[in-house]
Amino acid sequence: MTATGRGATGVVYLAATSAAVQDAAVRAAPGPASEGLDAFISPEERVASLRFRRAEDRLDYAASHALFRLLAAWRLGRAPEDAAVLEVRRTCAGCGGTDHGKPSVGGVALSMSRSHGTVMAAAGPAGAGLGADIERVPAEVFAGFDDFALAPEEQPAPDGSELTDAGRIRLWVAKEAVLKAAGLGLAVDPSSVLLVPAGSAGTLRADSKGNPAVHGLLVVPVPAPGGYAAAVAATAGLPARAVSLAEIFATKG
Repeated sequence: MTATGRGATGVVYLAATSAAVQDAAVRAAPGPASEGLDAFISPEERVASLRFRRAEDRLDYAASHALFRLLAAWRLGRAPEDAAVLEVRRTCAGCGGTDHGKPSVGGVALSMSRSHGTVMAAAGPAGAGLGADIERVPAEVFAGFDDFALAPEEQPAPDGSELTDAGRIRLWVAKEAVLKAAGLGLAVDPSSVLLVPAGSAGTLRADSKGNPAVHGLLVVPVPAPGGYAAAVAATAGLPARAVSLAEIFATKG
C-alpha cells in the first residue's frame, strides 16, 4: 500500500497539537482504537514515554515520535502501520555516539520538535540538512534572552520598540531550525548567527562566517497552531509545503 500526495523532491512539514495527532491515531490505528499513538511508535519509545511524570509530557513525547515516524513512512511510500517498525538511528554530532543524538531514517531527511502541547515534523530529500522547530510564544521572554539568542545587529533599540517578544521567538525558532539543519544544535551560540532577508515568503539566510556548516543555510517561517511559532530550515528543497494528518494517514492499494 502507498500513501497519496508524496513528492520525490522538496520539503514537507506538519505542525499540529499533540491532541490532534492522538485523535487521528486513534481513528487510524490498525488494531484496537485504544492503541492510539502506541500503534505508530516503537516498544522502546512506549517505555520512554512512561518516564515522564506529567500526562501532558507523555502525550507530547509519544505524539512527536509518532508524527516523525508517520511522516517518514509517508515520504518513503510505506503505509502508516509500517511507521512503528521503521529503523530509527541516532548519531551525536559532537561525540559520534549512537545511543543519543538526532534521530534519522534511511532514505529521507527528517527533523522533529515539540513544545507544550504542540508537535512538528519535517521531511525532505535524503542527504539534505533539515531542521524544524516549534515553540510556544511566552507572555514574556526570560531575562538575558537578547544577549543569548540575538546577534548584535538583531538587538532592539534602547527603547525596545523595534522587536516584540513574539518577534524574538520567531527569530529563536528560525535559529533553532538552522542549527538543527546544520547538525549542530545549541553547540553553536545562537547569538553568533545573524538572520538576514533572502527572497520572498519571509525566507531568511543564516550569516555565520565562523560556522561553515551554518553559513548560507535558508530558513522560512511556517504556519503553526495559535500561540506558537514554527520554522523549517534546509540545505535544499525550500520553500516547504504543509501536509495534513489526513494525508499522512491516507493509503491506497
